[in-house]
Amino acid sequence: MSLITIKRSHLETDLLILKGRLESEGIKCYMRNEFTTQIMNYLPSFEVELQVSELDLERVKEILKEFEDN
Repeated sequence: MSLITIKRSHLETDLLILKGRLESEGIKCYMRNEFTTQIMNYLPSFEVELQVSELDLERVKEILKEFEDN
C-alpha cells in the first residue's frame, strides 16, 4: 500500500478536522511527522502530513472538493 500526502501543515490541529471527516467516511488516515512537530515546533521546516492510501485517492479528492466548497 502506497501512501499519498493530501495536505500539510506546521500545526497538527489544522489537519484534525479533515482527518475526522475522512475517517467518518471510512477512509484510513495517517499523520506523518506528528510527533516530530510537537517536539521540534520551533523549526518551521517540519510539517505534519495527512496521508491516505493511494487506493482511496479518488474518493478523497471528492471529499476534499466538498470540504473546501463549504
